[in-house]
Amino acid sequence: MASINYPYPDPKNDAEREANRQAEDDYERQEQEAADFLDWAEGLPTVAPELLLEQVRLDLATAGLHMAPPEPLADEEQGGVVVYLDDDRVVVDRLPQIRLDPAALGQAEADRADSAAGICCATVREAMDTALGTILTGFRYTTTRRPHSRLGHIIGQPPTTPDF
Repeated sequence: MASINYPYPDPKNDAEREANRQAEDDYERQEQEAADFLDWAEGLPTVAPELLLEQVRLDLATAGLHMAPPEPLADEEQGGVVVYLDDDRVVVDRLPQIRLDPAALGQAEADRADSAAGICCATVREAMDTALGTILTGFRYTTTRRPHSRLGHIIGQPPTTPDF
């Protein structure tokens, strides 16, 4: 339990003592509200992955992002944000548009990460991944990175907020 930060650590008169009592009351009230919130949140059911998937798609489209169609995930003509289920987890990633995709393929074939095309592709990929993470956080989703990959985001259950 954290200690109370009294406004007057060494009160010299009744007004200062009253201010300290008020600070202690406020602190106890905040502690009780936090405990009530945790009790309230424990009883909530988790959101079905399919509903969470649709909510994430809607939120990203609301943010103005181009949503790639869900199937197929590797359409050569289409770029944009993809949201899909993987083992009942909602995953958000980005498919490159066709003009950047050949640059990535050429980079992989030639094994030249320092080429202009490779640098462009890597820079755009990292910037878009960072932007996706920022937007998801702005919508209050908790995210983790995909295992074995530096890119893409796995969405956690949405936050719960009681109506106090």
